[in-house]
Amino acid sequence: MPKDQPPPAPPPPRQSLYWQSALLWQSLAFLIVIVLTWSDALFDLYHFILGMPPVTKDLNRTAITTVIIILLWMFSAYKIYRVVSRLSYLESFLLVCAWCRKIEYQNQWLSIEAHFTEKTGRKPSHGICPECSAKLLGPVLTKD
Repeated sequence: MPKDQPPPAPPPPRQSLYWQSALLWQSLAFLIVIVLTWSDALFDLYHFILGMPPVTKDLNRTAITTVIIILLWMFSAYKIYRVVSRLSYLESFLLVCAWCRKIEYQNQWLSIEAHFTEKTGRKPSHGICPECSAKLLGPVLTKD
């Protein structure tokens, strides 16, 4: 990296995304829309607030509008649940540095051994698995 360039910015911190809080705010907004729809139908808000000509009350149309709003509410709530659940799932992955193989745990970058020690309380030891043993030591053992 050239000396005149600033170092790259660190990645943004992980967010705690929960679909319940997103759904709560969305539900509050849809409820406000429904209350305003019915308030306008019952009290003719356009006439009183904006000075528009009075409109006759059509409660059937307001009921149909409310059903459409509720259907949109349900569809968008489902989509928010899916998106936020997926983001939470993806953020639950264990980050491993592609170069030094350190693991990010609680905003610290630890070696794999230190991570296992912290998570399990046991000290790691190094060995060789049967597959690697066959791959690496197989040619040496077959020469004898």
